[in-house]
Amino acid sequence: MKRIKFRADRDMTVLELMIENGISRKIIKSLKAKGNIKKDEKIIYLNKMIEEGDFITLILDDEESNMTPVNIPIKFAYKDDDMMVIDKDYGLSVMSTLNLHEDTLLNALQYYLVENKINSKIHIVNRLDRNTTGLMVVAFNRYSASNLNSQLKNTLKRKYYAIVKGILNQKEGIIENKIAKESEMTVRRCVRNDGKNAITKYKVIKEFGSYSLLDIELLTGRTHQIRVTFSSIGHPLVGDDFYDPLYQEGDKLLLHSHYIEFIRPSDKKEMKIDIGLSNRMKEFIENNSESI
Repeated sequence: MKRIKFRADRDMTVLELMIENGISRKIIKSLKAKGNIKKDEKIIYLNKMIEEGDFITLILDDEESNMTPVNIPIKFAYKDDDMMVIDKDYGLSVMSTLNLHEDTLLNALQYYLVENKINSKIHIVNRLDRNTTGLMVVAFNRYSASNLNSQLKNTLKRKYYAIVKGILNQKEGIIENKIAKESEMTVRRCVRNDGKNAITKYKVIKEFGSYSLLDIELLTGRTHQIRVTFSSIGHPLVGDDFYDPLYQEGDKLLLHSHYIEFIRPSDKKEMKIDIGLSNRMKEFIENNSESI
């Protein structure tokens, strides 16, 4: 059981305070049904007016997980009692698929929780593809998950390094297109007029040989957005077996989530985490040009 306190910064209703703190209506409904919204240890109703300086306490029940713990090493870029930021390795799937059941990031995280006697459930905030490396945000309670997911839709900033084929004519800019599923039978995406808006900001950081290193910021979050976007303009990512028509067997995808910026749910502190280039990217650049 976890208790979370919120302080009103002005006169408002309890409901307004909860919404301003990124709590989903689903969680609000659950807390209300269980009588787990309190002021001075007494149940308080959502439409009740509270004054500036008042504290409201939410009581979150423990969550159970049926995930199988598996001892897979995890690299942490940040962690506290409510959340963590992981530096995900290449080739590690986030969750199970038809062909993969237990060697996933979720299983690794469950092992971490069990070993550290943390009675919680894993909430993935931002997912990365199996062969994309770098920063992922994970929450350990429903409040933190709700708050961070709200940020993900609005203010949470993510930047990626990618190595693409070719030299771009325009060295920085914003690419806007629409991304849709190719068909209901595949996970592949394509640029198509009936797709969802996808906005991608980029800047060329380095050109070497016949390759370019880009720093990319996602302004929307579509599946395979970076890979589809740059393939569509004739600059597919190195090692992209889905979207590079000239992909060579054995090449590894060079896409790395290096920067993330968010407001920590527990105390509203601004967090900025940058882990720089991955070692695989450094090696690729060194092997294809002068040392960086």
